[in-house]
Amino acid sequence: MKKYAIAAAVVVILASVLVARYVIAAPAKVAARSLAAINNLTVGKTTEAELLARVEFQTVPRTCYQAFCFYHVQTENRLLHALHLAPRRFFAYTVRVRDGMVINVSILVVQQGLIPILATQTQDFPAGCGPSPCVRRIRLPNQPVQSINIIFNNESDIRNHMTDAVQIACLSRLHGCDSYNELMPLTKQVNLEADAQERR
Repeated sequence: MKKYAIAAAVVVILASVLVARYVIAAPAKVAARSLAAINNLTVGKTTEAELLARVEFQTVPRTCYQAFCFYHVQTENRLLHALHLAPRRFFAYTVRVRDGMVINVSILVVQQGLIPILATQTQDFPAGCGPSPCVRRIRLPNQPVQSINIIFNNESDIRNHMTDAVQIACLSRLHGCDSYNELMPLTKQVNLEADAQERR
């Protein structure tokens, strides 16, 4: 009887380890599928029909308000953060559609201790935005930077390299990936270290 109890305990432990490994790895897998799904999308040219032809978008929730619709996926390292084995890391993407045409593609990356970064593909730059990519630091009066928006147009080659925009391993890794360049390689062409110091 004792042998059966020990065997059952071992099975439970192994099952728990496998489940934990799956849960820990899941955010990185979701992010990898997400970045592959939005790679090569071109704002103002990709239609919603072309979007839905991609397997990844056939199961993504679709929310609409009149002529506007959006597709949104998000994930974070809940287990590692809950166990205090890693700072909170959050990843999300949103594809906005109007009248059957993709009008905006964005990814959001949040790393505890760093300023959140939003990378957005748009057809028309907002007023005052310089050449692509344009970097906007969002802050309230007399306050440190709250978020950073990297904006690039639909002709930028960045849209063809979204799979490399984020270091997805960070979502399932213990401790590491604490710099912008490591967490989001897309930022390597922009110096964000001053912002990181300001945040700290």
